[in-house]
Amino acid sequence: MAQRILIAEDNDRVAAFVEALLRHEGYTTERTADGIETLQRIGRSVPDLLLLDLRLPRLHGVDLLKKLRKSPVGNDLPVIIVTGVYRGERYARAAQSLGVRHYLEKPFSANALLAAVKDMLPSCVQVDAAPEEGEPFDRHLYQAFSTGFSGTFHFEGKRKATLSFIAGTPVSLRPGFRHRDFGDYLLQNGRISANEYDYYQGAGHFRSDVLVQLGCLRYPELLQEKLAYLTGELLEAFSGPPLKVEQRSFPLSPGLQLFTLNMPSLFHRGYWRSSAPDTANPFPEEVYGQFVAPAAAFYRHVNFLDLNEEERRFVSQLDGSRTMAACLEGASGITPLLRLLKTFGMLVFAHEPLSVEMPAGMPLRLLFNVLEDETGPGGDGPLESFSDLVNEESRDDEPLLPAEPPPVLPEIGDLSLRVRQVFEGMQGKNYYQIFAMEQGKFSFDQLKTHYFKLTREFGPETMMQLAGEEAGMVEDILATVTTAYNTLSDVIKKERYDELLGSEKVGLGQKGDDIFQAQVQFQSGKVFLDMEEWDNAEKALQDACNIAPKNGDYLAHLAWSIYRNPQHGSSPAMREKVRQTLNRALTLDRVPSAYAFKGWILLEGGQDLLAEAEFSKALKLDARNNLARKGLREITEKREQEKKGLFRRMFS
Repeated sequence: MAQRILIAEDNDRVAAFVEALLRHEGYTTERTADGIETLQRIGRSVPDLLLLDLRLPRLHGVDLLKKLRKSPVGNDLPVIIVTGVYRGERYARAAQSLGVRHYLEKPFSANALLAAVKDMLPSCVQVDAAPEEGEPFDRHLYQAFSTGFSGTFHFEGKRKATLSFIAGTPVSLRPGFRHRDFGDYLLQNGRISANEYDYYQGAGHFRSDVLVQLGCLRYPELLQEKLAYLTGELLEAFSGPPLKVEQRSFPLSPGLQLFTLNMPSLFHRGYWRSSAPDTANPFPEEVYGQFVAPAAAFYRHVNFLDLNEEERRFVSQLDGSRTMAACLEGASGITPLLRLLKTFGMLVFAHEPLSVEMPAGMPLRLLFNVLEDETGPGGDGPLESFSDLVNEESRDDEPLLPAEPPPVLPEIGDLSLRVRQVFEGMQGKNYYQIFAMEQGKFSFDQLKTHYFKLTREFGPETMMQLAGEEAGMVEDILATVTTAYNTLSDVIKKERYDELLGSEKVGLGQKGDDIFQAQVQFQSGKVFLDMEEWDNAEKALQDACNIAPKNGDYLAHLAWSIYRNPQHGSSPAMREKVRQTLNRALTLDRVPSAYAFKGWILLEGGQDLLAEAEFSKALKLDARNNLARKGLREITEKREQEKKGLFRRMFS
């Protein structure tokens, strides 16, 4: 069984590099980003080795290490320290007094890290322990999915858990593979308080709907969070140890189908998480020289996937006229896809060329993951692959392309294209138009229908498949839709919004008067901020943003006024609003104020390195930004104090 290493590192880039390196060497890895989370993870399941950064948020690495050494579960846990701040021989010697043999200063080489890991791990291998029985998690999961299993899987081993299925789809898990349960997931993510979690566990009997009763989450939010929790926990299990399972089935009404997890996509992402993309082909060596084509299972599952361009290029060549070796030529980073194709039995092989045939009686319209314009090795024209499998009747009656030429967009997948279309379609629309209504023809049923449609379409499943600009667009879409729904579904807010839409111009009475009014409100808001009159500042800045919703500077100051208002200090919903508003401000305009405000929020949350990066961005845009300069000074002073205090603590 692969040895398990816990990486406690709050710098995501460093953690990702270390994790990829260790997994390539055959180790199983887990990641945490702060000291409290690290301590809790070790308390639930002790790893074979801890890779510890000293400057962790919430609990300093030295204090964490001292707590471990006083605990029965961590007094002899092998630890390697990595640090970019505490440099020098005296710190390394002090760490030795806490049982640390390897003290690596950033930047360190891959060879230095691997040498330290290999030196430490033999000491924690139990040579006389019997090998653990069981099978990898993905085999258990695929068995339930492929057979349409309804019932429960009781997992035994290092990770005990009960996973419930309906018609082959997971619907419930407790305890989780990473969190104790759904409530613990919400607690760790700041969505519920410790008191609310106690109620959920006790009087609530782990029923998630009590969180709606308590007013912690709206029902659509509850559904999204449950989906995100279940997806994340199952992905965690893909890289875990083998598990034994006891199955208990129960009868199910025929035809019942739940729309929950996208199982083929879950496996695809799970294989991305648990294997290096450039490792060896998982298929047997003997199939390399054989011709390959899609099996019947291919057509049942391929449209559930959102493949990248390299994977789509490989899939486009599976036309039966090429060998596996020819299809793989020049391909890189597709091992997770190959594992999926093998697990699901989606390919067939033969020693002679194969003819591609669709399953009988399946009126396939389109295959989403095929590059229909792909040319063959000789450049002689389009590949004769899946483009010929489009339903001919659909091709004649329903044109696949719109009559007007589509807008020029980057070459992105269908999901990214849809995100961009919706995002651009919302620009310049009022709240009624977002839900396809007119102000004078309001319908609450139509409001709910469109709201649920959009929040389902752009829920956690969508967020997890995107990155970069498109992920930011999804956040903006959800923020806009939620704000619009909350406004129109509240009678008083709707009245005020109607007044705003129908109000006549005041003041100058000239073109651009609304811009003038927004500027007046903005300047008033800044004065109130200086006077620390938070409620008045928030109101004035909200009015400015209502008039000019695309002004990044206005939005950034609004977020800061909400954050600074003590009235919102314990509200997870308002903290989320601050985050979304700042992100939207930076999406619209790279204003130095937004970076400075974001930096202070991170700094007060204990994330000094991230805060430092935000302050630096602000000063690149405006070298005179006093808030950013003050933040950098505070970080420098704090580090000097910590260096002095750390040395004292190591010898105390």
